[in-house]
Amino acid sequence: MKEQPYVITISHQLGCGGSYIGKKLSEEFNIPFVDRDILKQVANKLNVAEEDLEHRDERLSSFWEEFTRLQLYTEPLAGGELQYYPSDKELFFLESEYITRIVKESPAIILGRGGRYVLREHPRHVSIFIMADLSERIKRVATIFQISEEDAKIKIQANDKERAAFNRAFTKTDGLDVRLYDLSINTSTVGLNLAAQVAIQCIRSKLDI
Repeated sequence: MKEQPYVITISHQLGCGGSYIGKKLSEEFNIPFVDRDILKQVANKLNVAEEDLEHRDERLSSFWEEFTRLQLYTEPLAGGELQYYPSDKELFFLESEYITRIVKESPAIILGRGGRYVLREHPRHVSIFIMADLSERIKRVATIFQISEEDAKIKIQANDKERAAFNRAFTKTDGLDVRLYDLSINTSTVGLNLAAQVAIQCIRSKLDI
């Protein structure tokens, strides 16, 4: 019987270098690094703009966002076509469905979007958690988004809160619980490149590749 493709999931905090490490692993193992493609596929399926879903990455809609979504769906603007906007639960289901389909076809690296939880029963799965000290996260986010360090701190705090709520709602777990992962790395301690090498060795050891 053909061996099931392996999968690597990366859970991360904003500003920790999760995307950088994911790309390094993709280069090392020559397998797809799946990040924005999940959002793109779901947006295409729903026939909505990718930008309309981007801000909902691993976060719950607020009351007013949900209210507006329902208003737009039930009372579209005059002359406009009825456009469907998924609920948080439906969006999570669609993304989970796509993630599951991807790993049935080929090995892949999945960044965020509850991948660790969605694939928790997968027999050839390595789950990695990337974290960093707040001070370094602030500097990295300020650089990436070209904002002040004060604004970067506010952005990080909001993102952490949103991800925590997302995890509680859909995975019933604490995403910061390191016991949920095969490997947890603090990039402030070891640096991004050494973190990638540690992850590579962990993957090779667990999957025997």
